[in-house]
Amino acid sequence: MKTFEYRPEVRWSDQDLLGHVNNATMLTLIEEGRVKWMNEMRSVRLTGGGLLVARQEIDYLLPVMYGPELLLTLSVARIDSSSFTVNTRGDQNGRQVFDSNVVLVHIDRESQRPTPLTDAVRDFLTEYLPD
Repeated sequence: MKTFEYRPEVRWSDQDLLGHVNNATMLTLIEEGRVKWMNEMRSVRLTGGGLLVARQEIDYLLPVMYGPELLLTLSVARIDSSSFTVNTRGDQNGRQVFDSNVVLVHIDRESQRPTPLTDAVRDFLTEYLPD
C-alpha cells in the first residue's frame, strides 16, 4: 500500500485554552494534507467534476499539542462508484494522536449530482488502499 505523508506547521495560535490544538483547526490541518496529496492526482484529473466533502470524522486518541512535529499519513480506506474515503492518521512523538476519515463524493459541477469516478481516478486511488 502506498501512503502520502505530510507535516503541517502547527502554529502557536492553533492552541486552545488547555494547550491542545483546537478541534476545528484539526479539520483544517487534515484538509491541508488532503489537498497536498490530491495535487498528485492532477495527472489523472477528475474530468471536469468536483468533490463534495460528504462526511468527516475524527477519533482523538491523545491531545495534539503545539511544539512536537505532527505527521499526517494519508491512505484510501474505501472506493465506491462515485465516492471514496480518505483516512488520515496523525502521529506526534512517535504515538498515534488521532484517526480521521473523510468521505468525498465526485459530483458533476452543473447538476451537482454524484457522478462515477473515472477509471484513471479509480486506478490512482487503488494504489493507496490497504493490501
